Amino acid sequence: MKRWMMRRTPVGTAKMCEEMGIAAATACALSHRGIVDAEKAEKFLNPNLSDLYDGYLMKDMEKGLELVENAIKQGKKIAVYGDYDVDGVMSSTILTKTIKRCGGNVIYYVPHRKEEGYGLNTDAVAHLAKEGVELLFTCDNGIAAAKEVAYAKERGMKVLLLDHHEPPFAEGRDGNFRDVLPDADAIINPKQRKCTYSFNLLCAAGISYKFSCLLLQRFGIFDMILEKELLSFAAVATVCDIVDLLEENRILVQVGLKEIQHTTNIGLRVLLEETGLGEKPITEYHLGFVIGPCINATGRLEGAELAVELFCAEEEGKAREIAKHLVVLNEERKKMTEEAAERMEQLVEKKEQKQKVLVLYDAKTDESIAGIVAGRIKDKYYQPVILLTEGKEGAKGSARSIPPYHIFESLFACKELFTRFGGHAMAAGLSLPHENIPILEKQLNDACALTEEDMTPIMRLEKQLGFGEINLHLAKELQMLAPFGKGNPAPLFASKGIWVKRLDLIGKRRDMLRMTLMEGTTGKLLTGISFDGYDTLLEILKRLYPEENCDTIIKRGQLPMALDIVYRVEVNTYNGMESVQLMIQDFRETK
Repeated sequence: MKRWMMRRTPVGTAKMCEEMGIAAATACALSHRGIVDAEKAEKFLNPNLSDLYDGYLMKDMEKGLELVENAIKQGKKIAVYGDYDVDGVMSSTILTKTIKRCGGNVIYYVPHRKEEGYGLNTDAVAHLAKEGVELLFTCDNGIAAAKEVAYAKERGMKVLLLDHHEPPFAEGRDGNFRDVLPDADAIINPKQRKCTYSFNLLCAAGISYKFSCLLLQRFGIFDMILEKELLSFAAVATVCDIVDLLEENRILVQVGLKEIQHTTNIGLRVLLEETGLGEKPITEYHLGFVIGPCINATGRLEGAELAVELFCAEEEGKAREIAKHLVVLNEERKKMTEEAAERMEQLVEKKEQKQKVLVLYDAKTDESIAGIVAGRIKDKYYQPVILLTEGKEGAKGSARSIPPYHIFESLFACKELFTRFGGHAMAAGLSLPHENIPILEKQLNDACALTEEDMTPIMRLEKQLGFGEINLHLAKELQMLAPFGKGNPAPLFASKGIWVKRLDLIGKRRDMLRMTLMEGTTGKLLTGISFDGYDTLLEILKRLYPEENCDTIIKRGQLPMALDIVYRVEVNTYNGMESVQLMIQDFRETK
């Protein structure tokens, strides 16, 4: 069961409807996102790159640009040091392509997930020093690498850090907190306490895009084709890094999606083609669930430098070869994930005592997919999950949590059990000796104060609608609020007393519901689709009728009771014809 909560609508939506000529449902959705007048709505609905803040306002941006500019002009070797996820790959690609375009002697380095782990490491720094690197330029990492930065400085390197993660901090004698930063030559990170930049939720690729545009300007290079490619990379990373899709992030993604649609980047184009998206309108869904996983698969199963190579490729044959390999790797990753998730579900069901914090150990699960699988189990059971597998030295794994439970703080209270851990409110990584696993499980559950209400997911609704308010025009209006994601979820609406006049089971497993819905008070009909509602429907029927009759009722294709439904209003296109369609997210029996 999910909790349905209607959002409180601020005053003034009626005026916005009148001024902008929009539906009440659209005005409600805008107001719930802090858009309460026509001027703000215009900027939200029609974002423009000119609305981005001046990158020079970011702390150390000027210093960082000078470091790179001087290194290029003096012919010094520059190493862009990235990370093995989408944000790290795209940041590395953006900076490498830009520095090369400016005439720089540049290489990229992406650490291996299993062999090196996240971020800077001294072995990699030593290797780069031997290669003659004089400027070490990190992206999507480095803010907590004080020891490694000091080592690079000892080896004669200049160090520029570009990151978006929270800086380490300490409490001073006056009770105020201060950042504890590496001794780098410049640190570009809007999350620094001394950075007054107006928006601190950019991912690393977003910051890299702004840096690169300014660097091109300093060299007097006006290359619109390259800048559009860089924007496309920043858009992919912004979606895949799950940062809030508001303000600058919204601008980067919405404008970037238009460029991705007809990208000139060979690597990105062939990857779209190899994933079956070549002729389709590209949305944030495709970035997050098709393109992103292919990029991530390289870092999980092989080495993420392969993805950087793809997007820097200048020859189509080589690019297509890499793109095909990425797709194969992702299929392998999906199979591994499905098998591991099934094993974890069985582990949960076998547990004798129901626990609020699920601590699971499975030596068969590859550590590279532990986070994905932990997220799957968290979503299914809506509980904090720690999934541990076999590491080089003991157990190693990932944690995923739900909003009411701060997983990092909970792990910090058990810090003596770990050889290594780190993270934030919703996710963490950890390593510990095998013998400490049951101790961790007990300590976390003994201290856990989650209630049943906390462990019930919430669906926040924009407005209750009558079917008379729902039409194709509204569906298209609501589309203008996209891209949807963290900070800007797709609007959800509710209707009461809805009868299912026709029910068909569709999909490979015949477990998806296609419905003809009728509003009880007006008789108006609409089409609805539910991708995951079969089990919910079965539960409702079993509460009302003998179990042996439930299959017969479903097969008959007409339900004998009214439902209250929660849904998204979307445009369905079939054979060139458009119609409105409700994407059902949840339903329950009308009381």
